[in-house]
Amino acid sequence: MRPLAFWSGIVCAALCGLVDPVWGYAAVFVLSLVQIAMLGSAGGSVFLLIHYAAILTYFSIAPAMQISHDIDFWDAGVMRADSHMQALMLLLLYMAGVEAARLGERDAPADAMARRDGRMAELANAQLLLLGCAVFAFAALLVKPELNFVARGVAGLGSEDNNLAIDFIFYSTLPKLVVLMCFVALAIQALRRRTLWSWGVAGIAFGLAAIAANPVNTARQVLLIGLLPLLVHALARSRRWLLAGLIFGSIAGLGPVLNLISRGSIWGEELRTFPFSQDFDAMFVVAGILERAPIPDLGWGRYLLSAFSFFLPRSLKLFPDFDPLGWSAILGNFSQANLSLPPFTTAYFDFGLAGPALFGFAVSAAFRAVDRAVQAGRPVSGSYLAALVLLAAYVPFMRGPILGWGPFAASGVIAAFIAGSLSSRTRRAMTRVVRRRLPSA
Repeated sequence: MRPLAFWSGIVCAALCGLVDPVWGYAAVFVLSLVQIAMLGSAGGSVFLLIHYAAILTYFSIAPAMQISHDIDFWDAGVMRADSHMQALMLLLLYMAGVEAARLGERDAPADAMARRDGRMAELANAQLLLLGCAVFAFAALLVKPELNFVARGVAGLGSEDNNLAIDFIFYSTLPKLVVLMCFVALAIQALRRRTLWSWGVAGIAFGLAAIAANPVNTARQVLLIGLLPLLVHALARSRRWLLAGLIFGSIAGLGPVLNLISRGSIWGEELRTFPFSQDFDAMFVVAGILERAPIPDLGWGRYLLSAFSFFLPRSLKLFPDFDPLGWSAILGNFSQANLSLPPFTTAYFDFGLAGPALFGFAVSAAFRAVDRAVQAGRPVSGSYLAALVLLAAYVPFMRGPILGWGPFAASGVIAAFIAGSLSSRTRRAMTRVVRRRLPSA
């Protein structure tokens, strides 16, 4: 029933978009709400739930209201309706690819989602180890306090420092996410054990996390990747509507406020609420690229390889010329280069109209294994925490760009394995010893 509702809705959204992109995005909004409602069972896909929550937040009602009010971002001016229509079609193709990878998939039984993994066992002193790791990671933030306890954009953090990106990863992003992951692991254990000791240790870790990842000098991607896993663990298999609502509410409601706190005093920004904040510029940027930039030759994978080479030093980046945000047409039409770029747009530059659909299919198929890992009764292992992090990282992944998202996601996965290794271990297989009776004389 749910796939039928989706494919009917996607056709309606496409037809509405051909008439007016505002109506097309409004149809996507309704389609997302219907899909979230139909994914309400405990055994339903967590990935699809988060996927439609991200669509609801960034790619539906926000662009519809922006277009209807002639809103523009980054001094680029208002885009034509046909450009917004083309951007909408790329989104619909990506959504179709995501759902095509799930054809024939059935919801898992609810009891299977609560089954414990007998191969893993929690360590007896896991809470002390996790708290010690959180304290150690917090101390690592003090090595370069100018990166962690001063508002971003001041205190000499100029772009002329070639090592600044590496310093941010090793002295800011990774330690912050380790603190957050240790807090998430301790909070999960506290929810299960419900003892005064476990709540106390989790409270200390929360205090460290609140100081380490304060919004004044912490990227919002770090906050999402570090804190959303706890909500996914607590709500993904029970109160699913609440999880989708919290994702939408935290980004739409708190996002613009955090943007003002962290950068408004530096760049002179004013508070612009949902959906007119720059946080929701994704589809406007896509329409702007399609309208203002010349259509390039197909990259045949080079755009995606360039984007996913975020783990390489700048001098070793793959295909540096295949970065759409570095095009002269983009730099000349937008007031800054730090723009959103949904990944399905990058796939479009590589493979044309087939790119968003193929990319959506690949992403959705890869998340099947992640879906199976999210079980309420699983021990707090590295693989379990990594699955939660990947699901949380999908939300900023949808906004893009991949090149800016990658270091945060990779650091989150590393932090998850660090915290998981201190929390649980693999049970040793019990060997059965058979004693033979000695022969009598």
